[in-house]
Amino acid sequence: MTMTSEVDRKRDLRGTLQGAVAGALYGLRHFYWRHSGLFSIATLTGFVAVCVAMTFLRPVYNWDVLAYLGASVKGTLASASDIHAYAYGIVRDAVPPEAFAELTEAGSYRLRQFADPDAFVSMLGMYEMKWLYISLMKWLTPIFGAYGSTYAINIGALLILTTSLGLWLRATRLSGYAPLVVALLFVLQFSGFYATQQPDFLGNALLVASLLSFERKRDVQGSALMVLTILTRPDQIATTGVLMACAWFLRDRSTLVFALTFLIGLGAWLIIGQTTDSVGYWPHVWFSTYQIQDTMVGFHPEFSPVVYLTAIGFNIYRSLFDNTWLAAYALGLAAVGALYFGTGIADRRRQVLLMAALLAIAAKFVVFPLSDGRIYFAQLVVLFLVTFAVWAGRRSGTADGYAARQ
Repeated sequence: MTMTSEVDRKRDLRGTLQGAVAGALYGLRHFYWRHSGLFSIATLTGFVAVCVAMTFLRPVYNWDVLAYLGASVKGTLASASDIHAYAYGIVRDAVPPEAFAELTEAGSYRLRQFADPDAFVSMLGMYEMKWLYISLMKWLTPIFGAYGSTYAINIGALLILTTSLGLWLRATRLSGYAPLVVALLFVLQFSGFYATQQPDFLGNALLVASLLSFERKRDVQGSALMVLTILTRPDQIATTGVLMACAWFLRDRSTLVFALTFLIGLGAWLIIGQTTDSVGYWPHVWFSTYQIQDTMVGFHPEFSPVVYLTAIGFNIYRSLFDNTWLAAYALGLAAVGALYFGTGIADRRRQVLLMAALLAIAAKFVVFPLSDGRIYFAQLVVLFLVTFAVWAGRRSGTADGYAARQ
């Protein structure tokens, strides 16, 4: 070795620096996992705090709040003009002038709703089905005000979601992965619908809590939450039915519980449909997936395969280029396939949940082809959480991770 190369070697500090960095990273890793429970609590608490802060620092003004306000007084106020005046008056007083102008003037649809009380009230049948959300608005209005009740509901839903995630992470001994779970929520576009004045966030929070309760074998708790989910969004009866069918197919011991939950949910759905002015399935599909109508008065189109297939194609396009759920679904399908065709999934309940999540997403899109990721959020969250739990269990040398928490 020459004198020059010896000097260069001594001056090359890269090896020393790499060793120091590796040692520091090892120490941080050890410290993190030693206190993973505290970091999990801090992460989830910080998540709640940031979301609540953003609710008021950067509020979202959604047109649907007008419809839900109208639906909340439809049985109380007699005329379309009174319902219209109430809803628009509440929002006018609650939002900045520029936001109110956006809600009333941005496009022909909003112009028509603002100018025509009958057209506005004709829309309410599509919103009245969200019984629990509207009921909560009524109950909370004396406390928080009519508009403020929507924020109170969202914050409550945020606490339900965060608590259910925290309890599940602790039960599966995966608390250290809380930051990744929070990141997953944002990848699935949680921020796009959290702060809006819609029942979607409450419905998703209840459904995630229900499915994770079922995963932990807390069937009574899961069933109660599932019924509340259906009362919030009756279309989730599809998830309940698929869950029941998968439990029967895979011989889950709690198939009877799933069947009873489905029957109770079906009964609730039928009662809500009979006690509200529903516009009907096909007009609703046409309006939401194919072409918005300025009024639903006298709108009773016959079923059209061409319109249905066009709606399917258009919403697949929007799902790919405007949303992330379809790409996430493909990744989830691949992940579950890799587990299944690898060494299999030992736990029966997790088999049921993974199959139900995959099939429920497909069923919901086929029956009502919406491109919005909020429609499939809860199923995708549970799909990825359960898949990760199975993978983590295998890494730890336990059967799907269950031995580690028993």
